[in-house]
Amino acid sequence: MGDRVVLPPSVEPKHYDVSLSLRLEEHAFDGVCEIVVDVKEPVSSITVHAKELTFASASVDGAAAVKVTVDEEATTATALLMGPLKVGEHRLAFVYSGVLNNLMAGFYRSTYTDIDGNKKLMASTQFESIDARRCFPGWDEPRRKATFTCALRCPSHMTALSNMPESRRKNHGDGTTTTSFMESPRMSTYLLCFVVGEFDHVSAVSKNGVLIRAFTPPGKPELGEFALRCAVKSLDAYDETFQIPYPLPKSDMVAIPEFAAGAMENWGLVTYREVDMLVDLKTASSRQLQRVAEVVIHELAHQWFGNLVTMEWWEDLWLNEGFATWMETGARPRRPLYPEWSMWEQFITDMQGRALQLDALRSSHPIQVPIKNAEEVEQVFDAISYCKGGSVVRMVHAVVGETDFVGGLRASARAYMKEFQYGNATTDDLWAAWEKASGKPVRDMMNNWTKQTGFPVLELEKVEADGSLAASLVLSQRRFFADGAADDAAATWTVPLFAATAASGETSLGLMPGKAATVAFGGAAGAPYVKLNAGQHAPLRCKYPDAMMPAFAEAIRRRELPPADRIGLLSDAAALSRAGDLDFALYLEILFAFEGEDDATVWSQVLAQLLGLIKTLRGADDRCAGLYAAFKKLASAALIAPTVASVGWDPKDEDAHLTKKLRGEVISALPSFCDDDAAVLAEATRRFDLFKAGDKDALPAEYQSAAYKLVLAADAGRYAEVKALYDSLPLNEERKSCLVGLGAAPTPELRDAALDLALSEDVKLQDFFYVALSMHGSSVAARDHTWAHFRENFAKYQAKIGDSGSSLMDAVVTGACSGYSSEAAAAEIVAFFDANPLPRNERKISQTVEAIKSSAKYVETILQSDAQAWLDAKLKAR
Repeated sequence: MGDRVVLPPSVEPKHYDVSLSLRLEEHAFDGVCEIVVDVKEPVSSITVHAKELTFASASVDGAAAVKVTVDEEATTATALLMGPLKVGEHRLAFVYSGVLNNLMAGFYRSTYTDIDGNKKLMASTQFESIDARRCFPGWDEPRRKATFTCALRCPSHMTALSNMPESRRKNHGDGTTTTSFMESPRMSTYLLCFVVGEFDHVSAVSKNGVLIRAFTPPGKPELGEFALRCAVKSLDAYDETFQIPYPLPKSDMVAIPEFAAGAMENWGLVTYREVDMLVDLKTASSRQLQRVAEVVIHELAHQWFGNLVTMEWWEDLWLNEGFATWMETGARPRRPLYPEWSMWEQFITDMQGRALQLDALRSSHPIQVPIKNAEEVEQVFDAISYCKGGSVVRMVHAVVGETDFVGGLRASARAYMKEFQYGNATTDDLWAAWEKASGKPVRDMMNNWTKQTGFPVLELEKVEADGSLAASLVLSQRRFFADGAADDAAATWTVPLFAATAASGETSLGLMPGKAATVAFGGAAGAPYVKLNAGQHAPLRCKYPDAMMPAFAEAIRRRELPPADRIGLLSDAAALSRAGDLDFALYLEILFAFEGEDDATVWSQVLAQLLGLIKTLRGADDRCAGLYAAFKKLASAALIAPTVASVGWDPKDEDAHLTKKLRGEVISALPSFCDDDAAVLAEATRRFDLFKAGDKDALPAEYQSAAYKLVLAADAGRYAEVKALYDSLPLNEERKSCLVGLGAAPTPELRDAALDLALSEDVKLQDFFYVALSMHGSSVAARDHTWAHFRENFAKYQAKIGDSGSSLMDAVVTGACSGYSSEAAAAEIVAFFDANPLPRNERKISQTVEAIKSSAKYVETILQSDAQAWLDAKLKAR
């Protein structure tokens, strides 16, 4: 803690008065920031955070400071005082101006087109993690909480919003109006928010009387109805769960035309990327509905977990994100908001799966990463903070149980929320609350899950039985690496043990703290298999004796295992095969045992593994050409095509949410497996032509991007028509689908056109990487073209992103560099970035290179297996 780069503790903020006047057309603003400070010891200067602000003056208690000096590298400003300032309360004031940038950071501007086709400007803020200093001078650290009173002067026809309700409005008679807002609760600077623009809105009231509003583009209030519905359900659920009522008078949501992330949890004024809030209920896909619900539930969980109680420093960022990621799966596991969506089964593939994939790399990092300088936090805003964080919260819930889990959070004496409300907390504080509520060793168990990189593979070495009903499981654990490398560390995890057999349901067997254990489990006696990590509660891999795998395959075919365990078994088998811990032919037996699978949540995992394996084979050299062709043919014939035939291309009135989702996902796999199927290409083209002619039902949003890819595979000449749709479609979600479709451009010239379009001003910064992400996975030629275009236009990519958040370049790196499965490609990527360093993206580059090397090793394993013979035999038998 002592080596953190923070402002001196000699002065602490207590209250801010922030008044901003916008000069929107000039892309600028003027500000007055008065701060009530508590001086702890005599000082002759006061240093605050400030970035890209120009200071006109500073004063303390009305007396002018000598001058203000700015340190651009440290992003600070120092007011030099006329003489020593004595201990006590004082008022520090700054008069300054700033820039309304276009970087989607700080106080920034967005452009949009109104319903009459006119280009318009608006302004909004994105302060997390350290960009409040771009808007006002202050103590831009999560622990330095204060109250805020704010005012915004802007054009009178615009709506001005902030965290709190407005308290008064003054019209200046010059076309501008100042809107003042009520005083906020004590909170961190990164949660302050301002939005200025033209909006419509819809509203509702929670059970506890909180006004909830969803602000939409003018003329489109209906697009906010679904998000509003989710928000009302969420606030009501959280009020009950935490038993601390939502503490602000209102809860606003605003769709922002240009937004780097999915959303930002500003207290009382959550801002969203348009596609993550706005929904046309007449045309929205099930995936879009689900995404909007997840994001709304996630952000509103933050109103308590992150806003009311905030992490003490950035290394505990996962406290915010991991908990909210767990909550977004439905707000409560026993009473999810949308039970028919089976979100906890989806969590295993989407969240836990992403965490395990990334955390199996040496270039991963612990959930809790020591942060010295706050600027370092950008590199840990990834699937470890969010997805592994959410997964370990889910594990704690399974271990302590629902009653004690919720009890540790609620408003009872010394529970987490009660003790730390309006303050700051650490990871240990959370463990202590759950430990006290449950009486279980939560702190000891969780420290090695949050402070160590990686996770274990739990191996069932054998089942010991004495011929009676008694049986024991002989278990061991070691760190799991994606490439199968030997465990070179002494890392050990306290593993919660859950097991099941065909005859017994999920059973808790306690905790395994050491490298090895023999655990009694009577249900294993005579059982053909024992499923470890039953329910998939822990983020780990499970390895079984090879002799048990045929029994698992048969259990899959009979649907004997519940969906969560079928998902987990396939995910583990895929990872173990890649690591060389499971024979590839045995893995194929497991994968193709899912022929006839009818559960949509399980199908998401099947598709993830099919697409992952075909990407690996396609990314290899010519030695895999036969394997690639055979796998593609068998996957299509045995799995993809029958499922498409079952769900059909046309939505039906009786379709359940998950049926719609499955239809979209399996048709979205057709460009990878059936791009040479004349019937598939013809059907996609027929629907595309009907859609263009005005039949919107012909091409549901579930699979629009897939249809565009197939149309281009059938006829490169249709590129201009897809591009025309991008130019004309009104919703950003539809335009995004067009960009993904254009990524399948089938000729070098059209690939250049698509990637150049992405770099142009015609594509917003928030969306431009979708083309590269789509193109690199379209074909070998497209992958190579994407990488070459990135190298040749590196300066343009850098210019497009500028000083925006590192996540945008991370996405571009993924699109430009992934998809390879050779050591030569990995070496080429390393050499390029050695010559063209991207310091803020080093972790993403390292992870990408390591994943490529792992794929290269996997290819060699596959080539040495009986895979070709296995695939050929299966194809011949069909």
